[in-house]
Amino acid sequence: MKLKATGLRAGLPALWLNVIMILLACETVFAENIIAFGDSLTQGCNPIPVTCGMRGGYGYPNELQLLLEADGLNLPVYNYGRRGETTDDGANRIDEVLDDVCNREAGYILILEGTNDLGFLSSFETIRFNLEVMIDKARARGLVPFLATITPDPRYEWKDIQGMNENIRMLAAEKEVVLVDLYARMEPDWRDYVYPYGCYGDKLHPNEYGFQVMAAEWYEYVMEHYRRNLPKSWMYLLLGQS
Repeated sequence: MKLKATGLRAGLPALWLNVIMILLACETVFAENIIAFGDSLTQGCNPIPVTCGMRGGYGYPNELQLLLEADGLNLPVYNYGRRGETTDDGANRIDEVLDDVCNREAGYILILEGTNDLGFLSSFETIRFNLEVMIDKARARGLVPFLATITPDPRYEWKDIQGMNENIRMLAAEKEVVLVDLYARMEPDWRDYVYPYGCYGDKLHPNEYGFQVMAAEWYEYVMEHYRRNLPKSWMYLLLGQS
């Protein structure tokens, strides 16, 4: 009997390894949804209201969804962008979004806000405070927040987007949230992302190609976090570790 028990124990590591490998290959089973939260840069072009946020048209949430699906991942991206929103508005609205029945299994929230505040001459301190409120509220619900820098707006240089983005980078470091530096990624080629014009007809909102580039940047950071953390949590569960 001892020999048989020993043999069984010897086979357990290989058995667990096989189970773990199967689970890792089936990541879609354990997927969570993603909340895209922000202003018109999140809302995109011509979406329509649906049960879970907005859908259709073109914008980065749609493009991000396509990239995830191409990877075989069931990570729905729900578009909760709202045109014209300031961070004051967002800090108040985020509770409604987090309470939405669609988001009970949400794992991530992608936050891109602030360009409208600068247009209304809001202070860096106010914008930063409101972004911190959003981060804290998301974390209190168990979500992982991603914070983006503000994309360029060549129409109004006085908005000092670069100055605000330095504040956003510092906030991300202080709060230890994932920073998605959309400004650094897109600013060098911004003209290509707004010409020809998209549906908004201005230099602030990307065209379809620009939204695809924006989505690709979000995708890189979301996937890095997803691959690093989700498999690990399931391995711990399987092995009975905390």
